[in-house]
This record gives sequence, C-alpha cells and structure tokens, in this order.
Amino acid sequence: DQVKRVDDEPYHLDSDTNQIGYKVMDSVSFNATYGYRTIFAYMQEAENGNLKNSSSTLSKVMAMSVSCGQFSYANISPARILGVSGTLRAMGKYELNLLAKYGMKKI
Repeated sequence: DQVKRVDDEPYHLDSDTNQIGYKVMDSVSFNATYGYRTIFAYMQEAENGNLKNSSSTLSKVMAMSVSCGQFSYANISPARILGVSGTLRAMGKYELNLLAKYGMKKI
C-alpha cells in the first residue's frame, strides 16, 4: 500500500546531500519521515538516477522501523511538562522570568 502512495506527500530531494525532506511549517525538514513511503521515495529517486551515490545512500536509509512502545503524557499525569531541552534554550527573558516565578531557577 505505501509503495503506491509514495507521492501522496510531496517531498524535496536535496541533490547535494542525497537527502529527502518534507515541508514542515515554512521550511523543509530532513528529519521528518512518512514511514516506509520515505524509503520508497529514496528507491524511486535512485531508480530515476537522481542520487549521486545511490548504493551508499540506500544502504544508509534502508531500514525496518520497529516501534518499541508509545505512551501519552496525558496518561501518565506528570506534575509538569515544560518542553523539550531544545526549547528551553530558546526562551526569552519573559519566559525565563516566568519560570523563575514558579521556582525554576536552573535550566
């Protein structure tokens, strides 16, 4: 089914890096994937001769995705969820002062 739907989500091929990316907000993310459709997109680009070193690129991306578990933060009732580590460094003075008001002094 996914091999037939490889073009359902438009992708961008960066020919310099041999990476496939997808539009996320206003940019292209090369970390976003659509399951096996992304792998089939790489195979399609290799078949069309659009990858510089197709064997090397395909050996990097050809993998079976195995889900090891999922959970919802809503189901575990954490006391606080402040964001992920990358967002904490991007906070401005207002956000940092707000966190300090609630006892968060170290980031």
